[in-house]
Amino acid sequence: MAKRYLVRTFGCQMNEHDSERLAGLLEGDGYEPARDESEADVVVLNTCCIREGADTRLYGTLGHLKGLKERRSAEGSDLEIMVAGCLAQKDRESLLERAPHVDVVLGTHNVGRAVELLADHRESGRPIVEILEATVDADNEQFPSALPVVRENPWAAWVTIQVGCDN
Repeated sequence: MAKRYLVRTFGCQMNEHDSERLAGLLEGDGYEPARDESEADVVVLNTCCIREGADTRLYGTLGHLKGLKERRSAEGSDLEIMVAGCLAQKDRESLLERAPHVDVVLGTHNVGRAVELLADHRESGRPIVEILEATVDADNEQFPSALPVVRENPWAAWVTIQVGCDN
């Protein structure tokens, strides 16, 4: 049975675009979309630090997911939690202190490594925090617009003009 994922977006249009990319990467790795957290094996929370209340919604959702993760663990299954986006980038030092049950934290510049970081977490058994400060690194990572996407609307698409935000 294929693993299932859920991507929740908190924030701006750039986050929606990155969420489409995260879904595309997960589906490219064999994951199928879940209807809600209860049937997901991986929950990705894609965040924004500009939109009012996004941080409150993120940490509230992480509190809910902590309980779900604990129940899953008691039942012998797992729930992996990934936090992505500019709030993850901004709170890189404190996010795991506030929510130690998060498995992967990644910033806006390394969305393309989401699947690899999940694998790194599974292999190490420890939380992974990776925040890149540039979109294309020395290893020639893909620019985000070259990543696969899963679109909610087949007649509309986002156009990348920058990665992350400058606020």
